[in-house]
Amino acid sequence: MNAIKNIIRQTCLSLRVVGVFVFLFFVLACSNDMKEIQFFDPSNQPVQAVKNADIIQSKGGDIQLKLVARTIKSYDGEEPKTEYSDGVFIQFFNSKNEVSTSLSAKYAVSYDAQNIMEARNDVIVIDYGTGDTTYMESIVWDKNEKKIYSDKPIKSVNGSRITYGDGFESDDKFKNPQIFNQRGSIEWNEDE
Repeated sequence: MNAIKNIIRQTCLSLRVVGVFVFLFFVLACSNDMKEIQFFDPSNQPVQAVKNADIIQSKGGDIQLKLVARTIKSYDGEEPKTEYSDGVFIQFFNSKNEVSTSLSAKYAVSYDAQNIMEARNDVIVIDYGTGDTTYMESIVWDKNEKKIYSDKPIKSVNGSRITYGDGFESDDKFKNPQIFNQRGSIEWNEDE
């Protein structure tokens, strides 16, 4: 009978030692890194996430724009926003339902309350009517003001003409674009 009590005592002691090691493992493995703690904050989590989105916006049967994005995340809170973290490609259509302009960027965010969208990182705007292709680091689309602008350096290419500038502004249809501080317009002949 004493032998059984000794075995039970040793087993209980072994389980306590194992329990202490498991407890220490979890305590030492825990982190108080603020980035990790914020990750689990519900206010930092999207309320909606969409993968491989292909969205068409129309009005009165006419297509206004088509938006393609790999990831769209919507956030609520004091500053509701929609984030396109894996890039975005938007086509704008004219009254004949033809693509008039396109915009692509590696990242975009739409501030829903202000009705403003900002695209960043390798932004490319193509105006199919004029043939202009404009490259910039960021661009802002103010839907209330119906204006698109950038205060970052830009490069605009139309055929053999290249124009550099320190900013850009246009209406939201990309008509009457203005490049600020234009310079370096270069003409070249590909036949020479």
